[in-house]
Amino acid sequence: MDNQMPVLLLLLSLAVLALIVVWLVAASKAREARHYRALYEQKQSQAFQLGGSKAIGDICQHLGTFAMLLEYDQLLTVSSTSSQGSLDLLAIKEDSLDFIEFKKKGAAMQPRENKIKALVEQRRVRYLIKDVELPQSLSISDRTTKRKAIGASK
Repeated sequence: MDNQMPVLLLLLSLAVLALIVVWLVAASKAREARHYRALYEQKQSQAFQLGGSKAIGDICQHLGTFAMLLEYDQLLTVSSTSSQGSLDLLAIKEDSLDFIEFKKKGAAMQPRENKIKALVEQRRVRYLIKDVELPQSLSISDRTTKRKAIGASK
């Protein structure tokens, strides 16, 4: 019995040590999981705010455009393939051509918008005419496809 006591004590010590290591690893992983959960919630919140900001920006742009109808002789909306275009309207009065960007009150200018503003203020604006040549002909034809017979083997 005396010979078995040190072995049992050693086994018990190893089991306790193993439990402590498992507990430390589990605690570390739990902290890591809480950290990643907080990052996820932060990203979700930012995405929600961004969507709301875009909707408010679109509303401001539409309302601003309608408000300008009485102030200008001509309004030219600027459409863009970019979802974040840098200019909303070109507006023409008798004596001026105005570049208009609608912003929600207090919203900051973006770098692209600041660049356009600087170019206009520096009078680095040109009027260009681009000639476009259309092709001589346009050909449209049916596409031939290979039809596979039903039940045919490969």
